[in-house]
Amino acid sequence: MKVVMLASESLPFVKVGGLSDVVYSLSRRLVNKQVNVSVVLPFFKKFDTSSTSNIIFVKELNIKMSWRNLKARIYKTILNHITYYLVENDDYFNRENVYGYRDDFERFAFFALTSFEIITKMIKNVDIVHIHDWHCCAVPLLYHHFAKKKQIHFMLTIHNPGFQGRCQRHDLPEYFNLPEYYFDNGLARYHNQVNLMKCAIVLSDRVTTVSQTHRSELVHGISSYGLEYILQAKSSDFVGILNGLDTNEFNPKKDRYIYENYSIKDVEKGKRINKELLCKELNFEHPEYPLFCIVSRLSKQKGIEFVISNIEKILQLKLNLVILGKGNEEYENQLSFYCSQHKNVVCLIKFSNELAHKIYASSDFLLMPSIYEPCGISQMIAMTYGTIPIASSVGGLVDTIKSYNELNSDYANGILFTLNNDHLILCILLAIHLYNDRKEIIARLIHNGMSTNFSWSKSTEEYFRLYQQIMQKKNALN
Repeated sequence: MKVVMLASESLPFVKVGGLSDVVYSLSRRLVNKQVNVSVVLPFFKKFDTSSTSNIIFVKELNIKMSWRNLKARIYKTILNHITYYLVENDDYFNRENVYGYRDDFERFAFFALTSFEIITKMIKNVDIVHIHDWHCCAVPLLYHHFAKKKQIHFMLTIHNPGFQGRCQRHDLPEYFNLPEYYFDNGLARYHNQVNLMKCAIVLSDRVTTVSQTHRSELVHGISSYGLEYILQAKSSDFVGILNGLDTNEFNPKKDRYIYENYSIKDVEKGKRINKELLCKELNFEHPEYPLFCIVSRLSKQKGIEFVISNIEKILQLKLNLVILGKGNEEYENQLSFYCSQHKNVVCLIKFSNELAHKIYASSDFLLMPSIYEPCGISQMIAMTYGTIPIASSVGGLVDTIKSYNELNSDYANGILFTLNNDHLILCILLAIHLYNDRKEIIARLIHNGMSTNFSWSKSTEEYFRLYQQIMQKKNALN
């Protein structure tokens, strides 16, 4: 079975969000099941190539985008038995950031056109193309229109439904060399716009999203951004599969980034040492206070507005808060201002994998006030490191966090709340109370979190089963 992943990011080369973890971790587990896996990525300027020294140039492709004649330089490397095809174009990808540019639609249209060329002309005998999010959602339509032999089948995984590749009717020929006919006949039309994700949903054999609760939310119109009707029509082929966690990277027993390694057996000592050293590094005046953290993209989806609107109240409490992330410039500026005014908050406006590991290992509580969270990975990492998540009751947070109450400390591993200002503050107050006066409850929640199995084993089996179903369909058609 030969599977090609199309994605905008993947470890170990480039990471902005959880998508990167999923593509890498799932690919590695599938290789262990004897699946031939390739991953196609844009070759961004900020690529981390330290994990491999054998990136070789393969060929240059001529990519036609309407009136534009563009060049795509294709590189190849093999790492952990996964073959990576890297798409280089300096105009589109030689930039400081992965996302956030006015021409993002054109940039990823170029990536989709190049990916189509790679799967049809460079990689032989592809069985399944697994698309992750909107960036390559045009590929099934390109295949539907241009491929003479229909030998490739498609799967789509929706990681973030807030981005669907919406554009206008005339953009089909402008960016994809496709006729406006596909807008007129409805295949690419949704709510009177071209919607590439809708098109990929229709043309894919299976559609997945990254937790069971988020699947239900999407079908019932909660945080679906209008996709619910097309997903209801596809419901028999739409599956929720909870993401796993890469326990090789995220393991406090052998983590090379943290100050002191520890396990569930000596978690109290280990976290105390890590916390003391991080608080010293960040110059907190009261390292004895409970340490809260936010490790997140600074975006509306992640509930950063709720943090900002309540931050004066939060910082009046006897706690320390460290925020690590980058994103919306307005949020960055507002958080930086509060950091300059208060001594019990530190804002680190950047992406840093090493700092993230240190913060998870050192903190007592993780704040995740997400407006929607298809799966979430931060809460899994936090629990693995003995940090108690405080999160909103949405998506994969519901599927992974068993919320504490006075009666369930035997199995609770975090705190869930309905997202509003009052509940956020009340849960922080509850956490401070437990930290100061109910040490035995804190110890129990930490133990329960660290005992939770977040490995990729079950999820990989579910994806593999879907691939097998697609292969059975393919063989029947042949």
